Amino acid sequence: MEAMKELQVLNEQFVLQKFQLLIKEAYEKGVEDGQKTLGYPMVLRREHLAEILSISLPTVDRLTSNPSFPRLREVQARYPREAVFKWIEENTVIIDSLR
Repeated sequence: MEAMKELQVLNEQFVLQKFQLLIKEAYEKGVEDGQKTLGYPMVLRREHLAEILSISLPTVDRLTSNPSFPRLREVQARYPREAVFKWIEENTVIIDSLR
């Protein structure tokens, strides 16, 4: 009977450690993601888009000519950071068969 209680305590400790590790990893991922997006100015330029998307400037120009791509109305070639990252998220296709 005592061995069962010890096993249960060890199991609970293991689950708690795994849970703490999961929380730590989620926190670190959140910090990393925040630094990636919030490390850029509120208004992005073409060069920022090229860096974020790892594409050339001519490709940025083709992409930003898409009417759905977020841009400032009154300032040419300037793009609101939060809207750009939202657009990227909404226009990303993940292929489930590769998982």
